[in-house]
Amino acid sequence: MYSRKTILSLMKSNVIAFLIMFILFAVVFGTSHYFTSGGDIMLTPQMDVANILIAVISALLLMLYGYYTQKKYHYLLALGVFFGSVVEFRENLFVIDGRIDSTFLGFYLVLLILVIFIMTSALTYTRVVNLNIDTMIYLTVFVLLFYVFLQMYVISSPLILDDWSLWPLELFMLASIPFFFGWYFSTFVTKKNSLNLSIYLSSLCYFTAMICYSIYNQGQDHRYLFTGTVFETLTYGIYFLFIPLAFYEIIKEKDDIIKKSEILKNNLFMFFKSAEYNENITVFVNSKHEILYSNSKYKIFFNHYGHVLDESMSRYLSEKYEVIKYNMNYSSSMKLEIGDNSFILDVDVVFIEQDDEEIFCVTAKDITVIRAMQESLERSEYKYRSFFNLIPDFIFLYDIGKNRVIEANDMVYNDFKNLPSNPLTSNQEDERFMGMSFRELNEIGERITTGEILKLDIMEITDHKGQNVYVEPNFRLISFEKNKKQMLVFLRNVTNSVKLHELRIENEANIRKLYIAEENEKMFNEFFTNMSHELRTPINVILSALDMMEISAYDQQKTEKYAHLIRHNSYRLMRIVSNILDITKVDSGFYKLYMQNHDIVSFTEDIVMSILHYAEGKGLKIIFDTEVEEHLVAFDLQSLERVLLNLLSNAIKFTKPGGRIFVTLCISEEDKKVYIDVEDTGIGISSENVHQIFNRFIQVNKSTTRDNEGTGIGLSIVKKLMNLMGGDCVVESELHKGTTFRLILNDEMISDLEHNPQEQEFFNKTSNRVDIEFSDI
Repeated sequence: MYSRKTILSLMKSNVIAFLIMFILFAVVFGTSHYFTSGGDIMLTPQMDVANILIAVISALLLMLYGYYTQKKYHYLLALGVFFGSVVEFRENLFVIDGRIDSTFLGFYLVLLILVIFIMTSALTYTRVVNLNIDTMIYLTVFVLLFYVFLQMYVISSPLILDDWSLWPLELFMLASIPFFFGWYFSTFVTKKNSLNLSIYLSSLCYFTAMICYSIYNQGQDHRYLFTGTVFETLTYGIYFLFIPLAFYEIIKEKDDIIKKSEILKNNLFMFFKSAEYNENITVFVNSKHEILYSNSKYKIFFNHYGHVLDESMSRYLSEKYEVIKYNMNYSSSMKLEIGDNSFILDVDVVFIEQDDEEIFCVTAKDITVIRAMQESLERSEYKYRSFFNLIPDFIFLYDIGKNRVIEANDMVYNDFKNLPSNPLTSNQEDERFMGMSFRELNEIGERITTGEILKLDIMEITDHKGQNVYVEPNFRLISFEKNKKQMLVFLRNVTNSVKLHELRIENEANIRKLYIAEENEKMFNEFFTNMSHELRTPINVILSALDMMEISAYDQQKTEKYAHLIRHNSYRLMRIVSNILDITKVDSGFYKLYMQNHDIVSFTEDIVMSILHYAEGKGLKIIFDTEVEEHLVAFDLQSLERVLLNLLSNAIKFTKPGGRIFVTLCISEEDKKVYIDVEDTGIGISSENVHQIFNRFIQVNKSTTRDNEGTGIGLSIVKKLMNLMGGDCVVESELHKGTTFRLILNDEMISDLEHNPQEQEFFNKTSNRVDIEFSDI
């Protein structure tokens, strides 16, 4: 914003310029009758050529001035003066007559836009477009050259817009020239010197000349023609007078600056003396930002030895002008770019008003490194503080000597509502924090050494909600002065891991139970399927035999045949029921054993002999072999018989005709064991099924069309009965080569004999039991 004083100064400058033009117009117009009474002498071509020569000389003077002041827009102004005279040669394009060259109108609008951009960027420090001033100046020159080229060599018959309604547009185009030059002259950063005044007056002269030509075209009044010609000549010739004056002003201003600088140096000698050796940047400038004094630190830092203040500092003073002037001094930081480097300066400006001149004392200190260090420390502190508080575990710092918690992270405050507090107990060491007493913390601090990390077992603590939290304590000594020991306590929260482990164990147990339940259900389903088949087959045979007996009217021969079938299948039913009952008794612990001392050799041989006819009936050869003729061992008669009959039944069922079955008995004095091997040359068992055959309800061949019957619980009973007698049953098998079952009994006798009430019945019904066990063959 402009100050009131600045606005009044601008208005005063424009009023003076208009008064000068009005007086000049009055003088020229008043004397025009005398010069025009002799006829139309002002319309000769030689006068136009003279104006072009004047414009060329003025353009050269402007370029010389621009070169001296290092301001490139003076070159653009010089080119504008030259090309303006060329274009206006006998054309008078800005004359208001209702006729506009369409090509000229287009180029004029383009130039108008470019001039706006240039003046806005150059005079107000505002970047209108993303182009620097030099680029826009070159672009403007290119447009001017291109237009002249089109006018002279390309366009032979231009398109002319001819309508009296166009005169407002022509007036606008003409008025824009003094408007923009007035804007330039009135800008507060522009010097009000002779050159800038001549530029402004030249635009006003051109405006007046074109107005006079326009009036002349309407009324043919030669006074206006004469006045217009004079002002057109003044447009290009006014620089003859003012540019030398501008050079004179520059010399005079430099002399004044030198004088004032010398006076100021003499008055402030001691200050300047100290400023030269000061670490700070010191510079004195006037209201035009011309340097009155600058110390070596300023010149070295900015690499600037000119008489005008550095551009960045000048922009800073312009932006802060009102605040500086109002407060008489101003301090702040500023960031600037010098080359590829960024700097931060701590700037202090003092405003000094001396007579009619404003002086600014600027002192700046390079705080780039300090600010970088501060920012780095702040970022580091913020980063580690954030990291400290964001860790999802419990951390606190304990002062061993003072028995108090210095600091804790947010997790401690949030979950435990614990603060580093003053002791509430009579004894400081009895106070507890995060599940540990200060006494325990002091003892741990005395135990660990510098750099050592002590890790303890997982401990359980209770938070403010009463929930259990599992933590893994870690301790580290971070301050190890003799009387100033501090210890960092890191309680790693492992609650989720512990609970996850418990859930994993529980889940594994549930999965195991589920798997067992699924397997049991599967076995039960298979068992009941097999059982229904096993029960249905003998029942169907019995019913069919009874039907056949009725049909045959109980013929004796047929009746005996069908009675045999009924008895055989009844044995099968008894065997199935007996197996189910026995496996249930064994599992529930109600199976009764009667362990007695018997001759294991004769017992085994008798059983083998009892099933000899079954083997021969299938074309098998069975062989019994023993190392001893007699040996007493404690076992249960009925249980061992069932075991041997079951194994022999399986051997006969799964051995093809022509095969062999070997029953071998041997005594191991070293192991104190009795071994009974039942070996066959049958179909064998695959390796993946060997370990399953003793499981309940398991059958290797599960198809309903298998060659041999069975419920799948026989071998399970064998295993359980041998275990009840203190022995075992193991198997070795190879597919398509045969299977060997080994019964293992402890080679020992018992003295406390228990009477078996069914012993006599056992010997009387041996053949009957064999028939029952072999009923499915």
